[in-house]
Amino acid sequence: MEMTVHVKLFSRFRRHLPEEARGEADVELPRGATVAQLLEHLGIKGRVQLVSVNGDPEPDRERVLQECDSVRVFPFVVGG
Repeated sequence: MEMTVHVKLFSRFRRHLPEEARGEADVELPRGATVAQLLEHLGIKGRVQLVSVNGDPEPDRERVLQECDSVRVFPFVVGG
């Protein structure tokens, strides 16, 4: 059984979705999938600065996602 979560990726992570998605898409995952499994499913291996679920920061990568959750993923940003 699957569920759908809405994902918005920022900066260089946007390349993990089709270009036409413009960094935002609904993603199907198995029920009971965690934040870590979502990142793996998307192929995100870079350093993640922040993940938010439904607008709240989520430091626990083992958090179980629910149907219709909204997940935002921000990479570390380096400036000079």
